[in-house]
Amino acid sequence: MGGGDLNLKKSWHPQTMKNIERVWKAEQKYEAERKKIEELQKELRQERAREEMTKYAEETGAINSSWNKNIFAEL
Repeated sequence: MGGGDLNLKKSWHPQTMKNIERVWKAEQKYEAERKKIEELQKELRQERAREEMTKYAEETGAINSSWNKNIFAEL
């Protein structure tokens, strides 16, 4: 009689190539999104740290605010 696993012919079966590929693509998309979010968070932390250092330098008199504005205007 018919051989083989009938479940492999079902569209919902997790071992079909189509479903394995779908899961793999979803995992790749998730990983890329996670890396993008991590990079954005890192940039945000760096920007905040730079702003804090600049603010502290202005408060202590190490630099004046016009110097700070000129530097960032060039960027």
